[in-house]
Amino acid sequence: MSQALAKEAPREEGEGGSRRSGWGLLVTAGVGGTLVALYAVATPFVTPALRKVCLPFVPATAAQIQNVLKMLENRSGSLVDIGSGDGRIVIAAAKKGFQAVGYELNPWLVWYSRYRAWRDGVHQNTKFYISDLWKVSFSHYRNVVVFGVPQMAEQT
Repeated sequence: MSQALAKEAPREEGEGGSRRSGWGLLVTAGVGGTLVALYAVATPFVTPALRKVCLPFVPATAAQIQNVLKMLENRSGSLVDIGSGDGRIVIAAAKKGFQAVGYELNPWLVWYSRYRAWRDGVHQNTKFYISDLWKVSFSHYRNVVVFGVPQMAEQT
């Protein structure tokens, strides 16, 4: 008789619920972690658009890089790219023998630029800094490259 009572006894509340709440916690943590990661990656790309002077990242085309290199023919010395983005111009100038430096506000782009310079074998001739272009002196550079947007001209 005791076996019959044990089989018919109602299950306590929460016996099956602990498994469900464990999955719920796991899903919540996964979604939360994904949102935090997305925020961390997207913020540096979105915040420049929210500044007083909008300075978006627009990668230089191959033709623009060739134009810069053409202008640098018969020149020497240090070179700075203001708003260097992903470092295309700095890396191309370093391949031509320049000591090249890039200043960029977006830390993800600076880290990517450093990686590309290392991958292309010019990391000894390049430096990339996370910095606001309005707060840096460029007077000690012989060659200055800047691709700006029209709103930048109003600030100078």
